[in-house]
Amino acid sequence: MKTKINKDKAKKMVEKTASKTIKFTTTIVKLIFIIIVAYTIIVTIWVFLKTGAEDFLTNIATISVGGFWAFFLGYFGWRMGQTIEEYFIQIKKKK
Repeated sequence: MKTKINKDKAKKMVEKTASKTIKFTTTIVKLIFIIIVAYTIIVTIWVFLKTGAEDFLTNIATISVGGFWAFFLGYFGWRMGQTIEEYFIQIKKKK
């Protein structure tokens, strides 16, 4: 026996499920972000108090410069890869 499916009701259920999924996901992402920030603050304070301030600040400066260069080179590497990909797509379209 076939049952008739109400399309409007099914559409509302899918929208409701999708909305709940997105709300749950954003809540979890926010929670994880807060945990990471809190962990970083706690560890930073603990290391600062445990070790000498001079060594700690030197390490932060060194890691900051390294992080900048990693981001800088990674970004331009990604842009170069994107440009090369677009170049190959243009070549393929011309053939």
